[in-house]
Amino acid sequence: MPRTDARREWARGTAIGLAFVLAPMLALCGCNSTGSRPSASPREDRGFFGWHFHAPFDTSEVKTVFVYFKSQAIRRDLQLQLTQAVQQEILMRTPYRLANSPEEADSLLSGTITFANKNLVVEAPTNFPRQLSTSITVMVDWTHNPATDAEKKRGPTLVAETVNFVPEVGETTLSANIHVIQSLAKQVVDMMEQPWFNDDDLE
Repeated sequence: MPRTDARREWARGTAIGLAFVLAPMLALCGCNSTGSRPSASPREDRGFFGWHFHAPFDTSEVKTVFVYFKSQAIRRDLQLQLTQAVQQEILMRTPYRLANSPEEADSLLSGTITFANKNLVVEAPTNFPRQLSTSITVMVDWTHNPATDAEKKRGPTLVAETVNFVPEVGETTLSANIHVIQSLAKQVVDMMEQPWFNDDDLE
């Protein structure tokens, strides 16, 4: 076979191989990305071959939410950090819009930090801490605005997180608190995936 024909055969084989590799990738790129904002309708955004790429957030009753947290802990500004972290998670992962005041919101997402503490886990031979843990507990409630009778009777949901950190490798209480706050914010927004129920559904 002449050299030119061999080169043509090699080029054609390479093109066919690339087509088999790139076709599935292009098909996936045509589907909805996990990083984009989810659709408000549960029937939309079917994803790839029926798989759902987004959480089924329910917007049938509420579309806006006002977020605020309080704190009973000694550590300062934890409630502000948690409020900002939850707001960022809502904007990134849900179809809900943030309201600037309670009067403008269809729903209220509130919570109280009831516990925030740092404990010694492992002590070094020099009596200095080798490994520590930081824990934060929050009581969270998400209600209509105004709240229904059933929502007024139910209690808040407890959300907690603990993170270990090692000062010897440069980890600090501040960095550990940031990890805990981010994890709590994700848990809170995960709870928002549940559909809304009215008073009749809860009877």
